[in-house]
Amino acid sequence: MSSESGRNVPWAVAVSFLIRPLPDVFSLPEVYAVADPLRKAFPNNQHVEAKIRQSLQLLRDRGDIAFEGRGRYRKLRAAVGRSVRIDFSEAARYASRSQIARVAIEAWVGTNVDCWRCRSSLLPVPTNTRLLDAVCQGAGHEVQVKAVSGISGDTLSGAAFGPMAKRLAEGSLPDYLIVSYDRLRSIVVLAEYIDGTDLVLERLKARSALREGARRAGWIGSVLDLGGLARHAVVGPTFDPDVASWP
Repeated sequence: MSSESGRNVPWAVAVSFLIRPLPDVFSLPEVYAVADPLRKAFPNNQHVEAKIRQSLQLLRDRGDIAFEGRGRYRKLRAAVGRSVRIDFSEAARYASRSQIARVAIEAWVGTNVDCWRCRSSLLPVPTNTRLLDAVCQGAGHEVQVKAVSGISGDTLSGAAFGPMAKRLAEGSLPDYLIVSYDRLRSIVVLAEYIDGTDLVLERLKARSALREGARRAGWIGSVLDLGGLARHAVVGPTFDPDVASWP
């Protein structure tokens, strides 16, 4: 989880989610006080506070916040209400449909879904962290987001088989948040958590290696068997009000 090459969620976006629960006027120490999810995600990063300050400057330049002096900031834009509507313009710069869906859904999750374990808000991880898309701002629970066109079945395409198998051999996977969406209508129809501790090594299967000539020739993906596993709905007709924070 220490890899820090470029990712599609910039630091400024992550920090904008980080400050969302704070008062309209907040201080720099208050931001540092809720930054543990970032520190947990990047234990080798010795410059988290510097990245936060840089991100606050970007949010100020963008007009989201104002600097009031002496380390205090004021929010200028009201928080966006929760909705099943997906804004695909978030990913307009991408050509691949899978990339567009992934980036747009991850942005939707950051605004609309809380941790199913402790109901705190999710913070998207701002760099290329393997097998991790978000951590909650409460207890730092890890979440992997999967976007599925239509309704998810009993199997789910995973990341590269090697890292998945290694992570399972060492412990459990993050909780999986499966977001089923309707691309034509630009809405989420179902969002369900699967407990990462239920995803044991026996449920992981390797896919055939990509053929020679493919962009990632030789790459071996994975498939997760979800059959019979409990699903904790947070959006959709079967959502559990004891788990979800909004209908």
